[in-house]
Amino acid sequence: MKTLGLDLGGTKIAAAVVEEGRILDRERRDTPRSGFDGVVDALADVATALLGRHPDVDAVGLGSPGPLDYERGMVLFAPNIPGMEKAPLVSALEARIDRKVVLENDANAAGYAEHLFGAASGFETSIYITISTGIGGGLFIGNRLLRGAHGIAGEIGHMILLPGGPIDGDGHHGTLEALAAGRAIAREGSYAYGKTMSTEEVFRRAQAGKRRALAIVDNAARFTGIGIANLVKVFNPEGFVIGGGMSQVGEFYLGRIEKYAHQYLEGYVKPRLVVALLGQDAGVIGAAAVAALD
Repeated sequence: MKTLGLDLGGTKIAAAVVEEGRILDRERRDTPRSGFDGVVDALADVATALLGRHPDVDAVGLGSPGPLDYERGMVLFAPNIPGMEKAPLVSALEARIDRKVVLENDANAAGYAEHLFGAASGFETSIYITISTGIGGGLFIGNRLLRGAHGIAGEIGHMILLPGGPIDGDGHHGTLEALAAGRAIAREGSYAYGKTMSTEEVFRRAQAGKRRALAIVDNAARFTGIGIANLVKVFNPEGFVIGGGMSQVGEFYLGRIEKYAHQYLEGYVKPRLVVALLGQDAGVIGAAAVAALD
């Protein structure tokens, strides 16, 4: 069964026609910064392009940052996308593309893809963490996705780790996302070097051994490791799957995260940390899989 997966991110919208975990066709757009209507326009545009080439696709899965109201098909707020507060995304998009749309948290969707087709397929219980513009997660307990009573389980990035620290998009200080996401690293780099700097540039300097950049990257890894250690003590998963754009840096960064996780898990059984196998395709594959099962 072919389905269409849409992955709404803070900087890009990815879309793909998928069958049994295989991508058959794809499109991509930048995420508008102009508000809700602009986001709907971009989603409809990318979906229409693919549906025009694949008219036999009947269902669309949409992975979005959350928290979400699944019953009403609404994004309650998406901190990294302007205008996405109490946003009726499902009804607005269905009206534009004349297809059923199934909404899922973006990190849940990516984790679901890894659970079905990727790095977590060998774990009985696992936690997926995506580290990119923001930080999100998905909790898989005994082959079940744990959404929680109000659909916000897995909002790993909004755990508060440093009261009084930098403010997050959800309005709280010292969250994991505010301390260790891609935007946080770029913010720290821009301050340390006195000029606008991207996350990629900070990592390039760190890999070249530059002291300030190394300190920024190491600090982000430390807070990510603390977050993982806390999750182990609450959920005790068999393993973690690390995905998102920053996972592509590889051992240089993931090794640091693992070092700090183990430091804060001294005396506890250490979980396995593995890199997501599906890369940045996990979001669209998972969203498409959600649509196929609905």
